[in-house]
Amino acid sequence: MLQYKLILRMLLRVELLEYRRACGETQERMAEKLRISARSYTDLEHGKYCVSSITLLFFLACLPEDRVMEVVNAFILQAREADENVYIA
Repeated sequence: MLQYKLILRMLLRVELLEYRRACGETQERMAEKLRISARSYTDLEHGKYCVSSITLLFFLACLPEDRVMEVVNAFILQAREADENVYIA
């Protein structure tokens, strides 16, 4: 399970940063959108920990529907690749 959390943490780290920059949002405003503290948001963007399920849902709600599916599919692809690497070793 830890490997999946690491995959999600790194994937969302990039997604959060790209989304924030594309929208011209500050870290403080992103924190408000996700209903977390500014410090927690900064930590997410730096990959210090993984998002909670509630925070994940608030983030996905910010994205256009097609982008949500791209993020989900990217996670599934990376999880499958991690699984394959486990069975190959």
